[in-house]
Amino acid sequence: MYVRSLKLRGFRNYDALDVSFTPGINVITGPNAQGKTNLLESLVYLSLTRSHRVAQDRKLIQEGAPFASLSCIYHEGGRDYDLEAVIHPQGKTLMIHKQTVRRASSFIGKLNVILFAPDDLHFFLDSPRERRRLLNQEITKLSNSYLLSLNRYQNMLKDRNLLLKEMKPDMLYLSALNEKMAEEETGIIQARRDMVNGINDSLNDLYHYLANDDSTDVKLAYDCCIKDEACTKENLTAIHEASTKRDLETHMTNTGIHRDDISFLMNGIKAGDIASQGQKRMLMLSFRMALHAYIRKVSGRNAVLLLDDVMSELDEEKQQRLLKMISDDVQCIITTTSLSAFLRQRKINELTIQSGRLISEGGNHGRREEK
Repeated sequence: MYVRSLKLRGFRNYDALDVSFTPGINVITGPNAQGKTNLLESLVYLSLTRSHRVAQDRKLIQEGAPFASLSCIYHEGGRDYDLEAVIHPQGKTLMIHKQTVRRASSFIGKLNVILFAPDDLHFFLDSPRERRRLLNQEITKLSNSYLLSLNRYQNMLKDRNLLLKEMKPDMLYLSALNEKMAEEETGIIQARRDMVNGINDSLNDLYHYLANDDSTDVKLAYDCCIKDEACTKENLTAIHEASTKRDLETHMTNTGIHRDDISFLMNGIKAGDIASQGQKRMLMLSFRMALHAYIRKVSGRNAVLLLDDVMSELDEEKQQRLLKMISDDVQCIITTTSLSAFLRQRKINELTIQSGRLISEGGNHGRREEK
């Protein structure tokens, strides 16, 4: 999979942008605050139907514009695919090959992108809710059924919390909700465990290579609502039933997959407690690369890698190690303020952005190194 072209109209600081990409490494250069990150954000939106930076879609519409339009053509399996999202004050319209799709679940993950951005380091300070959101997003891009199951669970969770706030809750209805929620939880938990285990298949080796550190073992840990018991509907229902007294006292649901969390461990200790900023950066980069390997294994597809201002935080040795980790058949789009001497020696497609405009494209440099 690779993105052939991208068109933006009225999106962020882009009045109108038409840009083409090559299958390999594409580098977007330009001073800060010119729109490089906005461009990557548009690709994330076309993958997830939401921004990774703001919660409200209307903030993506350029000031004074009636709507924002984002469209791309990506190539996969010998075919071109056309995706378009139109964001307007009433909501959004999603289209595949110019045909409107009624459900976001039919659109999400058609284009699969993996983004590394400086804000990724917030992972270590974020709330469990934000870390769950990250996990949910990545699984959703691989499984429409996961998204539908998660939506059903969240709707039932709202109903249960409203019921718990009543003066005299209907206990039969509460028990029915416990069972129905448990049905959805079994599949959600299994999908989360599968992804975490799949990431751990390569995470440690990738970290050792990228950080050039064999003395530190790293792991992604999944803190699940069900611990030692088998993940069955019966056991999950029992957990909800056992929490009923506390739930009635607090007027909220205290157990369930909406309380799950993930964290990184370094030699068995939570990385957020001991890791340096440099180690955290290496962990997040390794995590994204392990995620890419997992996606490739389970779906047979290559995701598009988006590296937002990553090179400026890495020394030349780590830049080289990172790019050597990226296979020749993987498209990578990198943003940076300027090309380093190292990047100039690579075979890349350079694009320059200034004030929301493409001022040059198609600049090719160097020769791609042998791996």
